Amino acid sequence: MLLDESVEAGPSRLRTKARPNFRSEQEGEMIEIPSTGVEFFEYRRRLFLAGLPLPIPRPINSNLKHPTINSMPSTIHIPSTPPEPLPRPTNPTSSNSSAVQRIEDLLALEGSEELQSTWVAGIDKVASQLHAGKRLSRGLRLGLVIKILKASWIQDGLWPKDDDGRPVKPPESPIIPGVELFPETEIGQDDRRYDERTGIGNGDGNGPENGHGKGNGRENVSNGHKDRGVRLVNGK
Repeated sequence: MLLDESVEAGPSRLRTKARPNFRSEQEGEMIEIPSTGVEFFEYRRRLFLAGLPLPIPRPINSNLKHPTINSMPSTIHIPSTPPEPLPRPTNPTSSNSSAVQRIEDLLALEGSEELQSTWVAGIDKVASQLHAGKRLSRGLRLGLVIKILKASWIQDGLWPKDDDGRPVKPPESPIIPGVELFPETEIGQDDRRYDERTGIGNGDGNGPENGHGKGNGRENVSNGHKDRGVRLVNGK
């Protein structure tokens, strides 16, 4: 369904009148894509990030009361250049916590979650609270929670090991045709920094943890569950 004009999409707090007139600006520069599948999903994602209404393919037979997938045209024409995403809102600075900073320091180095010394230094207690679904006194960013859970899986023997007995590296995410329909901008490239070994966001405010491909690296997890929707494919 089309979004109501009063609805504000994505992370933006801008009002409707501030939205760019994408269709009129790009008129005449069109490409053809399938009306379903990955390419169409990527196009809808770009519109969502720009705060624009999401398109719905018009049925071939407009007399149908409930059009089905088979009644939709197989392709649609869209502008060849995607709209610019709306500015990212600024988040209030959270209060510093010495306990959270200590956990950050313990897991800062690559592969630190694999070490027994890291586990007994306090990560074991945090992991037990997460597994028990208890509410933490301080929120943790998503990338840090993933490392803590990985450390617990290693300790429990649930993480696969290589021939040398070391935890194996997570497999690379498969390449899905169509996701690069629109190249990312320079801002988008900066926002996609992550730990190449673990696939975890770097936590500097630019991790890809929020499901829009442009995460703010500050998702709080205080009760063993993430409090906002995320898109996570092998940690990316």
